[in-house]
Amino acid sequence: MPVPTSALKLVASLGLLVGLSACASRQVAEQLPFSDALIQDYGLGETHKQRLQYYLSSPITLARSSATSVRGIADGRLVDRGQRAIDKLEVPAQAPGVVVGSGANWLAVSFEAGSYLYFVSGQAEIQSPYRRESRLPDRYYLYAPDWDGRAGTVKVGNISYQALGQSMDAYLLVDRESLHQTESQGRVLSGRLLEQSRY
Repeated sequence: MPVPTSALKLVASLGLLVGLSACASRQVAEQLPFSDALIQDYGLGETHKQRLQYYLSSPITLARSSATSVRGIADGRLVDRGQRAIDKLEVPAQAPGVVVGSGANWLAVSFEAGSYLYFVSGQAEIQSPYRRESRLPDRYYLYAPDWDGRAGTVKVGNISYQALGQSMDAYLLVDRESLHQTESQGRVLSGRLLEQSRY
């Protein structure tokens, strides 16, 4: 039984009008290592660097010791009295910090008011029998100019401390929030039948 042409046209028109549309957005928050590549990708200048919130990738342990000793004679004996004090500073992983100074390949990051630590990218590879170098060259790692693979001197304010353990592996992280919106539209074509000719 032939289908009337007007019915076919109606079905075809409905098929063209049936549309599928969807809109989806996805927000992603993540932490990225702060690096020279990131600076280049985002075109960050010195003022941009100071507007970012920084975080520490792993803990930093700093220590310094001071000793006093007194030698003398008391009650007919030699006396040797000594006292040693150890001052330890710890900066935990994920501790937030702010940049208080920066230049090409270095940042001065403060984790408390009045003091800061240097983080530098492109540090020279250390040849040490104590450890194998595993730091990536463009990340900003804690800087100690005399680091020998075990410890290195860093200054907090005007006071020198020794960075201990894995402290030299600590690098800076920044947050990145991405918002990606995807719009998709579509329609279903129901098909088209050959029109019956009238002969």
